[in-house]
Amino acid sequence: MATTSYLPDVAGAMAVGGCFADDAAAGAAVDLLHDSGVRVQDLSVIAADGSRAARIAGERAWYPRKGVGRGGPLALLAGLLPGGGLPKEIRSRYGADLAAGRIVVVAVAGGQPPDTLAALLSQAGAAGVRQWWQPPASIFAPPELAGPF
Repeated sequence: MATTSYLPDVAGAMAVGGCFADDAAAGAAVDLLHDSGVRVQDLSVIAADGSRAARIAGERAWYPRKGVGRGGPLALLAGLLPGGGLPKEIRSRYGADLAAGRIVVVAVAGGQPPDTLAALLSQAGAAGVRQWWQPPASIFAPPELAGPF
């Protein structure tokens, strides 16, 4: 079992994302991806409301600002960053969806090809399924926390 992050520190990896209109559908997608072998550190749930993302992700996925705390200095800093600290790859593809209250689920092609992940997201009912090259980003588990979960 791999004990490092899904993304090499400098290279990045292929990512696949899709958006969902409701929490139940997003949760079902996370379950499907997790049950298909996508590791916790390779899966992220993003929502405008961080507590909503945390609820959907549970222990099966990562979410932005996990472990930062609600009112700590890092949470404050992330809130001040453009786009709430989300990478431009996410903001450009899903910014309007997030602003409209949708949930975005992103998986990184670690153990499975991106086409398979895209098919799984589509099967789960995701809209706007896209693939792209994702540089290392804070929306996924940092290397020091990645490992057997």
